[in-house]
Amino acid sequence: MIRKAQFAGSWYPADPHSLKALIDQSIAPLVRSVRPYRFAVLPHAGLFYSKDGIAPFFAADLSSVEQALIIAPSHYANLAPNIVASAPLSACETPIGTLKVQNLRFADPRFFSAVQSEHALEMVLPYLANLGAAPAVSLALVSHTTDAANVFSIAAMLIEEVGLARLKEGEVVVIASSDFTHYGPRFGYTPYQSDVHRRVKEDDLTLSTMLSEGKIEEAHAFCSAHGHTVCGCSASLIVAAMAHFLGSTGQVASYYTSADVAHSTDANFVAYSTILWS
Repeated sequence: MIRKAQFAGSWYPADPHSLKALIDQSIAPLVRSVRPYRFAVLPHAGLFYSKDGIAPFFAADLSSVEQALIIAPSHYANLAPNIVASAPLSACETPIGTLKVQNLRFADPRFFSAVQSEHALEMVLPYLANLGAAPAVSLALVSHTTDAANVFSIAAMLIEEVGLARLKEGEVVVIASSDFTHYGPRFGYTPYQSDVHRRVKEDDLTLSTMLSEGKIEEAHAFCSAHGHTVCGCSASLIVAAMAHFLGSTGQVASYYTSADVAHSTDANFVAYSTILWS
């Protein structure tokens, strides 16, 4: 089964030259890192909005990376809590080129429709295809983790799946796909009556810092207590736990909102936080 580029032409350009130009232009102004980041939380909105949050990960030298594991929330398929779902694939298509796939051992054909339809898995794929020697990709979905114990359990399982030694050597990178607060009446989330953008930013950066520092219990409790609208919270918690297991150092590399990009005063906006671990 081949995963098609379902959102090409709507969420990002379908023309390969236009798409490549968008990707290259988003990376060009950034300071290059010699070492690749091993773990990341990257946004997954349409590339008009998410490119500036995705690009920092690709400003590093990824030539030694053989596999990229992408963990995303399931927006369209109802998954049971505390499970990770994947589907066996033969390839992933992008307008720039076709990516090889390294299937996870628990891949199940019943989840193919969920994997095919999930935009949160797709937005980073053109960036990977744009690399000189693209790594094989592994795609996984997660819905909700009920507590920190399950986060750690899933993280340990995925470390065993991809190989601890390969993670340490930087042969495998792991990306959580997540936007942060979705604010406004459209999203049913309007807890603040004043200083909305400042207070949302404080919330998002508090959570981002907890994740970057491996404070999994605190981050899980923060998400639960705030009735958050961070769609990839569980994916982010899992990747942060994996990074914590390996003793990786994290940093919040970027933060902005859709209102910043569109220069909008709309009451509805989405926030994007980029977290990178070396």
